[in-house]
Amino acid sequence: MQKNNIALSYLFTSNVLRDFFYNHHSGRLVKFFDEFNMLDKIYQNITLKDFFESSYKQLLKTYRNEYIFKNAIAQKILIGRHSINSSSLFTELRVETSKADVVIFNGTSHVYEIKTELDNFERLESQIENYKKVFEYVNVVSVESKIDEIKSLIDESVGIIILTDKYTLRTIRKAKSGLNRLNKESMFNLLRKNEYLQIIQKFYNSVPDLPNTKIYSACKELFIKLPIEIIHKEMLRTFKERKNHKNFISTISLFPNSLKIAVLESDLSMEQQKDFSYLLNQKMNVIFNKKDYNVSSIS
Repeated sequence: MQKNNIALSYLFTSNVLRDFFYNHHSGRLVKFFDEFNMLDKIYQNITLKDFFESSYKQLLKTYRNEYIFKNAIAQKILIGRHSINSSSLFTELRVETSKADVVIFNGTSHVYEIKTELDNFERLESQIENYKKVFEYVNVVSVESKIDEIKSLIDESVGIIILTDKYTLRTIRKAKSGLNRLNKESMFNLLRKNEYLQIIQKFYNSVPDLPNTKIYSACKELFIKLPIEIIHKEMLRTFKERKNHKNFISTISLFPNSLKIAVLESDLSMEQQKDFSYLLNQKMNVIFNKKDYNVSSIS
């Protein structure tokens, strides 16, 4: 059973999903399933959509990995509670020495650090300290059995959310605003060069006329002189401009629940969405019998 779970979870990895989004097949998936003696799974007479859905349901029952948690946040918080029209979702966003699992920017900033049944808590304290520097609301998303351990490692300003056995997100403790503890330098480090130059131009009417080797430090010095409320507001604007979900406003409901986070992360054009939607309704055995899947690596 564990072997099957590992193989099914590979279906939702970024490499395999990109294969389907852009190449309309996945040779690496064939190779992986072959190594796990599960090739019969991908030559079934069912649609690709049904394969994703049935695989996801199996993982929900027996192997709730990080993808399950991320997808639940996308479904139940971004889509269910906020609006993809006015919010932006990022995954694996680099913050200091950590990577934030899920970040949502809307009227403010929310970070969700995921700890599944499969994870340990060795880095949780340092991760939370990093996130407190740049996000107003910090949350840990985990499971019922981990609540006491989480509470022993974090302070009361950090929210705790549980993914229940019924696939709902239950708030154990609401996150408290940490706007007054944000670190201006850490927030500056989140920005790309064109982004911080735009902010400096906006508030100082010019940017320092300096060589590239010195412009970073000069802009940072000007940046940290701005009020924290302004900096936070500009960060929200910047990240919502960097990535928005306008292409999915009218289409997100058309994709299966198992793939909500995947399609939002993909940033597919309308034409690419149309192609992927068509692929989802094709039979698995037809899709995989069409292609030559000789690949050298499953990485």
